[in-house]
Amino acid sequence: MELSVTEIVKIIKSENNVIAREKALMCYFFDLIRELMKLALEEVDAGLVEETKKQGYQIEKKNKLVFPTSLFFNAAVI
Repeated sequence: MELSVTEIVKIIKSENNVIAREKALMCYFFDLIRELMKLALEEVDAGLVEETKKQGYQIEKKNKLVFPTSLFFNAAVI
């Protein structure tokens, strides 16, 4: 994941309509927040797995975190 100022500038310059620009920026930032949360939760999960293994438990399956994109966007639009 790369925070890209040029990407934000590109979004700002690409939209002439203020509302469309705002929506595009909201989508970009919601995607960024979603990705940051995913990475943070994966890190926390890895730490919990290690702690649990040290206590003698075996981890059979590691679930993959999936965040639907529409979850955050629809909440913001409503």
